[in-house]
Amino acid sequence: MSKDKRLDDYELEAKIQKVLDGTDPIPFPDRGIVPAERTKVIAPFNEFKAALLVGGDHVAGDRTPAQTHTKIQKRVVLEPIFNHFQKINVKDNSLISDDLKILWGVHIDSDVRHVIGEGPHEYPVVVEKDMNTPLHIKLRIKSNTSTGSFAHPADVSRCDGFVYLFPNPGTPPVPTPEPTSEGQFVKRTETNDDWIDFAFTLAEKGMRVKILLQYFNAKGHGVSSEILDTIIP
Repeated sequence: MSKDKRLDDYELEAKIQKVLDGTDPIPFPDRGIVPAERTKVIAPFNEFKAALLVGGDHVAGDRTPAQTHTKIQKRVVLEPIFNHFQKINVKDNSLISDDLKILWGVHIDSDVRHVIGEGPHEYPVVVEKDMNTPLHIKLRIKSNTSTGSFAHPADVSRCDGFVYLFPNPGTPPVPTPEPTSEGQFVKRTETNDDWIDFAFTLAEKGMRVKILLQYFNAKGHGVSSEILDTIIP
């Protein structure tokens, strides 16, 4: 996950805004942008921004579950549209300099795999939490698209579990900052069925932990689940 860092919602918003600003054919007619292709990104991007405003992490104390779900769904729609535009009109565009591509956060070496939008578009939903075993957090999951089945979607090979730990503050207390990016989460476990088991060490007992889940297939990781914030038993 650290190599192919998945942008959080606000990082994605900032990146797309940079790319759209830099590919506007009116001030930059020499960059070879097809206006109709750029226009395809604008409407879903505006919808995502509006949903993020009321359903993002920055308003976690005020948002409703429905607003959070809408934000996630708007990102699911936006990412593949933007990724297609980015690849054809920016990454493979010789009229845009490498310096600009780097400034906009676009990978310019072909060996780097783009995760966003390539992996599964479904995301795991936690439906049951078992914390009865010391040093273990067990979560039962199903796909957001499931109507009842706990089986992984057909295009999913496994579910990966990532954690962000808040070490005990010590003496004098030094609080751990909140994560600012999903790239700060570290993979801890994976599963091929509907239960995923996070095992922790004795030294981690009692620590606060944030957990997120992502489906995975041969093309990479997909959309992240909602983050679970809890204490290690």
